[in-house]
Amino acid sequence: MEIFSTMEYIIVKNEEKLVPLEHDDITAIIFNSLLEMGKGDRLVALNLADKVICRLKLLNRADNRFDIKEMEQMIQFVLTEAGYSQACKFIPSQRTKIFSE
Repeated sequence: MEIFSTMEYIIVKNEEKLVPLEHDDITAIIFNSLLEMGKGDRLVALNLADKVICRLKLLNRADNRFDIKEMEQMIQFVLTEAGYSQACKFIPSQRTKIFSE
């Protein structure tokens, strides 16, 4: 798949930590947010994660580094665009899971 040829993972940073996230990690964030609103569909989460990665790739960051807020905003944008805006309120709860590991 052409999307992953130059972006196999992204690096998300907050104030004190850098965390590499792969496609499966973004899928899990979206899936858990959808699950919280009662719409846990793995196929939808996979499709939306593809869109998030594709849109992040369009930003053309050479080092694939994004701030946690940028990644969250992109996920929220894609969820809203797909009609799952209610799931956006559960994304911040995923932030603690990402950086606690």
